[in-house]
Amino acid sequence: MKSFERGRERESLDAQIISVARAYGFTNPPVSVTRKDANDIPEGLDKDTGFIATVAGKMGPVTQTTQAWGTARKGNGTAVVFTALSAKIAIAQAFVVKAALSVVEAAGFAETVVLISSVGDAESRRRYLRELGNFFKKYGKELPDDILSLALKHPEAAATTIVESGHPLTDSLPRTIDYLSEPSRKIMLETITLFEKLGIQYELDARLPYTPEVNQELVFAISGIDEKGTRVHVAKGGRFEYQGKKKDALELVGMSVSMPDVVDVRGTSTKQVPACFVVHVGEAAKLKAFTLLDSLWRAHITLGQALLAETIDEQMRHARESETKYVAIIGQREALDNTVIIKNTGTQMQETIPVSTLLNRMSRVRA
Repeated sequence: MKSFERGRERESLDAQIISVARAYGFTNPPVSVTRKDANDIPEGLDKDTGFIATVAGKMGPVTQTTQAWGTARKGNGTAVVFTALSAKIAIAQAFVVKAALSVVEAAGFAETVVLISSVGDAESRRRYLRELGNFFKKYGKELPDDILSLALKHPEAAATTIVESGHPLTDSLPRTIDYLSEPSRKIMLETITLFEKLGIQYELDARLPYTPEVNQELVFAISGIDEKGTRVHVAKGGRFEYQGKKKDALELVGMSVSMPDVVDVRGTSTKQVPACFVVHVGEAAKLKAFTLLDSLWRAHITLGQALLAETIDEQMRHARESETKYVAIIGQREALDNTVIIKNTGTQMQETIPVSTLLNRMSRVRA
């Protein structure tokens, strides 16, 4: 298994992926997508979307935001999947995207960037399909017969074929993001604002491929430069509504990362006593706590968090159950002052320190 340098340590890719999962709240045991699962993916649904739906489906019915992750064999490598089910909390999609981005970077891809687009809601799609129909009427004589035939039944698939073939009319094609309803435009802008606040580098890409049958609102991808110096799309995903075998509609956000290596995290326990458990009080503090997670993970500090929990009591319960040595609490004042309250769970002593000194302080804690 390929290893990569992390500070003074050399850590396997498997171990790095598990570390990423823990850091961003994917603490459930990883799901394994079997060959049979892969064969059961409906025709017309791309493999990555199918992997995301399979991992989500294996979690069963959920009534609150639930994070799940897993792996699937993909060609000669592995797809690593992160998903959040019933993701009503906006920041849940940031956990999925950030976890996928961290895995991409751990695999050695350079100059990574998150690509984002939107297909909108039902009203947005009606607007887009109307314009797409006008496009095929206007340019029908300039398009191959096979594309025109496809456009009669599946206009969005025909549009994708035009883009992927590099046809000269690509630039004339309507773009989904230009026909968003007001609610969908708001979701798109809120997501962009969230990414900016969390320091997630992104670019708009109006031509990102999507699956009309299941994609709703947002579409994501991650591009990076591989070892050959070529920029490639290494992860894809978005927001979905997927009808499972039991006819239960799953609402989720997910991403599938295509790894060039075979990754095996089976039988690996995600249970580990964290050196630091991050807790927040209030929305502003939640964003500050999220950015702190990345710094702690990159400093190789074993950490825990429950930022998607709805109350401080629920977060503290998770902290106690984790048997953490320290709790790092960020409230509204701490978010403004760039400080953090550190509580020793053994002595119950607590103090307020600058965030800048937290990493050095926690690096001396032995998990």
